[in-house]
Amino acid sequence: MATMPKNTPTAVPSQPENVATSTAVQRHAVLPPAMVQTMQGLMPHVPALLPPDISQEQFRAALYLELSGRRDLAECTQESLRDCMIKAAMHGLLPGRDCHILPFRNKGQGGRRTATYVPNYFGIILALERTGKVAKAFAHPVYTGDEFVIDYLADVYKHIPAVALGTPAGALRFFYGCVRMKDGTTHIEVLDEAAIDAVRRRSPAHEHGPWVDDYLMMARKTALKRVAKYVRLTPEQESMFEEDEARERADISPERHRQNIVDLFGDDVRGSTIQAPPVADSETGEAQETSQTSPEDASPMNDSEGSYGQVLLNSWRDTLEMHKEDIGLSDALRAKVKLALNPASKTTDTKGFALASAVLDVLDNAKMRAEEGE
Repeated sequence: MATMPKNTPTAVPSQPENVATSTAVQRHAVLPPAMVQTMQGLMPHVPALLPPDISQEQFRAALYLELSGRRDLAECTQESLRDCMIKAAMHGLLPGRDCHILPFRNKGQGGRRTATYVPNYFGIILALERTGKVAKAFAHPVYTGDEFVIDYLADVYKHIPAVALGTPAGALRFFYGCVRMKDGTTHIEVLDEAAIDAVRRRSPAHEHGPWVDDYLMMARKTALKRVAKYVRLTPEQESMFEEDEARERADISPERHRQNIVDLFGDDVRGSTIQAPPVADSETGEAQETSQTSPEDASPMNDSEGSYGQVLLNSWRDTLEMHKEDIGLSDALRAKVKLALNPASKTTDTKGFALASAVLDVLDNAKMRAEEGE
């Protein structure tokens, strides 16, 4: 009778799935107990959310690596972490590969950190391919020396990188996003560096993180998201894009809102000088004083933060009305402006103000380029 070698490990009795997960987490000693509990409580519901091409084991492993690799997530609220996990599963994106869970400091809650679900460049491509209508989607930079041809009317598109032609790439010229539909239709959107930078400045992490560490990939993602608007998405996919765009605009400070109004209407807004409300410090959460007008110049509008916010929300219509025919706007953006001003569209104040901010950014960039040209 054959004997088992002394060095051969004995089999470990099988354990319930949640116990095995808990033991592994404790052995690594990385995730705090509250985060472990959140993961274990969510896992039984994950299979019903995942698409057929992602198994529960794949998702759980990817999620664990993402959470354990970002120590700052331990400071985030468990509610925000659970929401991120659900969104990743619902959209069929593996954390760390197709999307990321990032900690952001919530200015509206005294600087408290919240976890934020952010689909990356490859996640957006995967979402577009899952529609069943897209044959190929991508975005690339174009450098001096590249062979690039785009003719919208003739439906001719060509891009050969300088490296492939045997010459070194020169200066960066612009980025473009491309979506080729299964019916052969091709859509391309071109964005210069000024347009990319306008998006970057609206991001909560515009001074650190991926916009600094991996600018090219973030710029490609921005161009891809722009051209993705040509694809009819499912409601779940539309919500993913809308939430990502809302997140990018979440860091527009009250001072910027106030400056937008001052730039449009002068220092005297509708007969009053607006006083910006106190701004919460991003690190401490304590209110910081902002510049104020003298008592004799102040109006009743300054008495409460609510009145200030109401003026800001009401002003987006005036902003769009003033610039709806501006030659600095593209045809697509001008069409969005006219649609937002149409009472039948029932545009919300949040979307209206986001559009007004985008219009001002485009015009600011156009003015800056004109001045540099002089």
